[in-house]
Amino acid sequence: MNRLLIILSLLVPLACYPQIPANFPVIDKNDLPDAKLQPARHFTGESLFGYMNGGAELYREYGITDAVITEFDLDGGHYKCEVFKMTGPEEAFGIYSVSKYRCLSSPRISQYTCQNRYQLQICKGPYYISIINRSGTSADSVVLLKTGKILEAKINESSPDLSAFIPDADSNDLNLNSILAKGKLGLVNGAADWEDYFKDVTGYYTLIYKTQERTFVSVRFKRPEDFKLFINFHGWTICDLSASDVKKANGEILRMLGENHILVRFNN
Repeated sequence: MNRLLIILSLLVPLACYPQIPANFPVIDKNDLPDAKLQPARHFTGESLFGYMNGGAELYREYGITDAVITEFDLDGGHYKCEVFKMTGPEEAFGIYSVSKYRCLSSPRISQYTCQNRYQLQICKGPYYISIINRSGTSADSVVLLKTGKILEAKINESSPDLSAFIPDADSNDLNLNSILAKGKLGLVNGAADWEDYFKDVTGYYTLIYKTQERTFVSVRFKRPEDFKLFINFHGWTICDLSASDVKKANGEILRMLGENHILVRFNN
């Protein structure tokens, strides 16, 4: 009986850490043989609060299935690699867009990449990746880029196509100057000045994109009733909407992009 209790006591802690899903992009010893890796930590959408507490709500709003956190030491530097699997490519771009911070460059690792001295952020397929260092040296940047390329190569899915939101926009410019929000927390974190524009509205994805001359707000709704609530809130009617540009008296330019999907343009 005592042996049974000992075995069970060893197995119970293992049950608290779900197995990392197959084919999940994660750094291992084969990738960085000279690194000292700590054991990877795996969280699901439900257990993410155990890792980031309040910040988990933002990820859950966008839709998250798994997160794997790996820390390692290499050549005197310490690095943390966070890989979040979202429910789809748009959701991954959404969390990337509201999380990217002071991009000094956009390395050609993936279509959507942001790097500064202390962090490399990548969006590819349904994955959002954040790799952080402590010192911000040029040697750290080399390790960030190497790690990012390794992880990107393990992802077979394609990056999200944002042309459905903003036709003809340059993808490099979208990478730096747009945010994709799925709800209130996304707006608060990425475009707080637009919060009132979506007051009491739910069930939408919006891509907000700014150039020097114009601001584009592309909004797609899941349900027609939410779409009608949105246009009624702004004083528009179905008759106002067309697949061609319709200019309103206050300067807004409206265009229907598809069912329950509208593009609004403003001159800055």
